[in-house]
Amino acid sequence: PNDPLTVIIPVAGMGHRMKSYGPKCLLPANTKETILEKTISNIKREYPHSDIIVVAGFECDKVIKSLPHSIRVVENKQFEETNIAESIRVGINASANKKLLIIYGDLVFNIYSIRGLTSDGPCVVVDSKSRFKEEEVGVTVVDSYITNFAYGLPQKWSQIAYFENESFEILKSLCADKRKSKLYPFELFNIIISNGVTIKAKEPKGMLIREVDSLKDLR
Repeated sequence: PNDPLTVIIPVAGMGHRMKSYGPKCLLPANTKETILEKTISNIKREYPHSDIIVVAGFECDKVIKSLPHSIRVVENKQFEETNIAESIRVGINASANKKLLIIYGDLVFNIYSIRGLTSDGPCVVVDSKSRFKEEEVGVTVVDSYITNFAYGLPQKWSQIAYFENESFEILKSLCADKRKSKLYPFELFNIIISNGVTIKAKEPKGMLIREVDSLKDLR
């Protein structure tokens, strides 16, 4: 458990519905903090020794200006023609650790949502209580392990995932594979599962989480 942990927060995308508002992660999560600031403060409370890497793209300079110096920023220069998998790739390349927590940059969540995720092997946070929208990627769970990620499933992937050791190495090589550069992270996770790696489904007690797609999600 004392191995160093890297947390990657991908915020490179434009968020087409929100383009005119600048980077979505800089919208207010509450009266005091932006979405990104709240995410970082939650990570620091739960994983105080982690190495936090923000992967920026769209209006990168605004994101960099908003962050304290202790947070590393790497740039996904190809954010317009790639997806989050490319941001994960550049984040992994900037990291020296083999324990990786990925937390999407447009989530507003409480500390319980990320508590205890690194304690017993690879896992993803799932939502069985309709906190995520119907059109989001879902998961099939058998005996508390994920067997498949796909659209159209009632239980959702909450866009938080933890990998270590073998699962991390597979993810790293998949992200680096140019032929797979158009795949989405959940498709890469399916490949990891097909390689025989087990990924636990976790729905932490007390979890409060929502994804911000539009300004009304912030009300």
